[in-house]
Amino acid sequence: MTAESLVFEHVKEDKNLYITPQIPALTIYDDNWFVRNDYDVLSVGQRNYVINYLTGKGFKQKSGRSLVNGDITVHFPRPQSNLAISAFQPEFITPNSKDYYCLTPTQFAEALCYRSVNLGLCEQDLASQLKQLIDKCPYNIEWLRDISYRTIIESITAKQFSELMAYQAEVVKTKFKMKKAL
Repeated sequence: MTAESLVFEHVKEDKNLYITPQIPALTIYDDNWFVRNDYDVLSVGQRNYVINYLTGKGFKQKSGRSLVNGDITVHFPRPQSNLAISAFQPEFITPNSKDYYCLTPTQFAEALCYRSVNLGLCEQDLASQLKQLIDKCPYNIEWLRDISYRTIIESITAKQFSELMAYQAEVVKTKFKMKKAL
């Protein structure tokens, strides 16, 4: 099995990790309770979980910010140290079979939004993708709406806000109510 197929196939099987072929990124369950003015960074528990998971699949830690298996590299982007500032980078949505990024669920949702706008995809497709993310990794919908102000994704985060908040509340109530943060 190639390292690339490990990144896709095995991550899908894990109960805390989420990946989609739309973007070269993976994310990990954070929590099911969010604060609007929170920092959007991977916790030590999240980072350790991903590192342990991927090293168990043959990846080796190259540095504190990357894991490597052959020509595949999983990067841990430097977190944004300012409150309520996006850490989005175009690489998060640029198709690439060698570089993947470990993002918070909110960064992952933001990347899906940017990809959708850049490709001119319909809002229903994006809503479906975001709901699939929520089904495994709820994200800070309110924070994303706030930081997208005056960006190209502002209109879609505002339009989908109520629907996604209601959907996530139901998912958390039925599926994640007793789940603890890593």
